[in-house]
Amino acid sequence: MTVESHIGATLAALRTRADLSQAELALLAGAPLATVVGVESGAMEPPAGLVARLTAAIAIGLRGSTG
Repeated sequence: MTVESHIGATLAALRTRADLSQAELALLAGAPLATVVGVESGAMEPPAGLVARLTAAIAIGLRGSTG
C-alpha cells in the first residue's frame, strides 16, 4: 500500500465514522470536493496543511456525531 492510498483510506474511514459525506468534509475543510475525492482514492499525496484541515474537519464531525 502506498503512502497516498494509506492516508486516503484512513481519512475515508474516519470520515465515514464521523458520518460525513465527502462534500460535507470538503465544505468543513475549505477544500474542493475533487481534492477530497483525490486524497481518499490515493490519487494525490496531500500536503501536511491539507491533512491538518481534513482531520480537524473530521474531528468536528466526530464531536457532532457523539451527541
